[in-house]
Amino acid sequence: MRKFSKLIAAVLLAALLLGGCAPRSYSKTVISASLFDTVASVTGWERSRARFEETYGRITSALEEYHRLFDIYNEYDGLNNLRTVNLAAGGEPVEVDARITALLEFAREAYDLTGGRVNVAMGGVLALWHEARENTHVPPSEEALAEAAKHTNIDDIVIEGNTVRLADPEMSLDVGAIAKGFAVEAVCAELEAEGVTGWLVSVGGNVRTIGARGDGKPWQIAVSELSGTEYEDVRIPLTGLSAVTSGADQRYFEYEGVRSNHIIDPETLFPSARYNSVTVVTRDSGLADALSTGLFNMPLEEGLALVESLEGTEALWYLPDGSVAASDGLGGLLG
Repeated sequence: MRKFSKLIAAVLLAALLLGGCAPRSYSKTVISASLFDTVASVTGWERSRARFEETYGRITSALEEYHRLFDIYNEYDGLNNLRTVNLAAGGEPVEVDARITALLEFAREAYDLTGGRVNVAMGGVLALWHEARENTHVPPSEEALAEAAKHTNIDDIVIEGNTVRLADPEMSLDVGAIAKGFAVEAVCAELEAEGVTGWLVSVGGNVRTIGARGDGKPWQIAVSELSGTEYEDVRIPLTGLSAVTSGADQRYFEYEGVRSNHIIDPETLFPSARYNSVTVVTRDSGLADALSTGLFNMPLEEGLALVESLEGTEALWYLPDGSVAASDGLGGLLG
């Protein structure tokens, strides 16, 4: 079952805030379900409709390119993407776009940073859970998971120049924990470097702001979660920052009264049950995406220590017992 990310509330909140835009400014929010197989929205605040349409077109066109490159389920004529790499596992190196090698190099950094809690080489394990979530609605067996886990060594991803080779013929890649954030960051950072400002891009809850709103105020994203018997609604101001939430209710299925979410712990090979959600706020959307998954898979004390070691990075945890934890920079936003 699919649910909107908690951070989709950012889209609605941003749209409401646009009502007070400055004179001679043009603002619009466009919501689409065609990017990265999830709900995406783009909010822009420009001086004219023409400028909005131009920048909006650049954002969506670039994101569509990244989607095709990082797709592990579909093939495209004339394009070597990650599905091509997976199908060639154990064979010859595959020549790929530089954006794919950049993603996989970042994947290794995310693996090291999170102590292996984010591992794009876990495609075989994640495929079993994907089949269970989308089709059978029955958890995979421990035996099948253990067999798939034998083929998850990230060192078997061999990058040489503009080629990628999976040394293990039984390995497959799944970049779901990093791809959206990486793509959003790449697209937004390019626009930012050109001086573009006043935009908010959200892809499946991976939120990246380009500067402040058109009136100079920070964007506000809302993270809501049931805490105890009441919903906590935390609003986080963002100016040129990213916010990404990983949540246990975003994708899941239930079997014999037990809910299995889509975030799989590499140590247990089963869905992580430590938190209801984890939100990360930092400059880089790719880092925020990777960290939200990594923190979801590690104990709170270890996660807090990791966040505190990273400059300009904050996190918010909602726990199943109704309690809320936050790093120092977000603690003051809690009621």
